[in-house]
Amino acid sequence: MDKKKKIILITLIVIIALLVIIGIILSVTSKNNSTTTEEKQVNNTNILSLSNELQEKSAFTINLVKDDNNKMYYAKQNNEAYIDTIYNGKESKYIIKDGNTYLLLDDSKMYYTYSNNQVNLNKIENTLNKIKELEYQEGKEEVNGKNYNYIEYLTSTDFTLDDFSKDKNVKTRFYFDNNDNLVYIKTISDEKEELLSFEFSDGVDSNLFEIPSDYTEG
Repeated sequence: MDKKKKIILITLIVIIALLVIIGIILSVTSKNNSTTTEEKQVNNTNILSLSNELQEKSAFTINLVKDDNNKMYYAKQNNEAYIDTIYNGKESKYIIKDGNTYLLLDDSKMYYTYSNNQVNLNKIENTLNKIKELEYQEGKEEVNGKNYNYIEYLTSTDFTLDDFSKDKNVKTRFYFDNNDNLVYIKTISDEKEELLSFEFSDGVDSNLFEIPSDYTEG
């Protein structure tokens, strides 16, 4: 075999070897990506389970509490919702039904109608749906004297009473007890942090979705 043929043969062998190596690398990368996705789905069962549970229920209530002057009560029944929020001691009550949102003013016994507006009807479910596919990291932390596992997302969520929209490096931690129940939600930024207790229960008082008869429309 002359020198030219040897060079061509060696070149072909090198090309074939490189193609084989590239194929192996692509195969391993594809498997790793697939494994990562599966791990996210498996490890994120707490948020997924809560999201699925709420979507399957016809009625439930959520209590988010920072302190007596800062808390939110959310009740949902089919296509109706009731939201009672106290922020810095100031209370706001809303009923969402029939495609509208109604603001209730207890002091004056009046209500105002926001027609064709039910943006917060599925407030809790939508919040969970936004985050359940996001990347996260896991950790452990002591909260109020007890240790909890948490899942942390590098984002703010609608599970806040304070306004974090202008804050930097915002992240949210969801803390679970040994029975995988969500018990706390902490939002953290460079500027501040907010810890809310989370309570979930079945069933609601149907009277919450009725505008009191002695209220007049404003």
